[in-house]
Amino acid sequence: MTPDEALLLKCYDSATDGRTRFGPHTAFIDPTTPADAAPRESIEVRTLVFHKR
Repeated sequence: MTPDEALLLKCYDSATDGRTRFGPHTAFIDPTTPADAAPRESIEVRTLVFHKR
């Protein structure tokens, strides 16, 4: 990814109309990463949204 890109992980959705409800995620070591590559940075933000239908 480049600095102007973002990745959104939807971990849960209460909707039961056929769309994805759960989204597990994980990490891995990429053996092709150059030894001098900049370290990865991660920011986690948890947000709850409640609204009337």
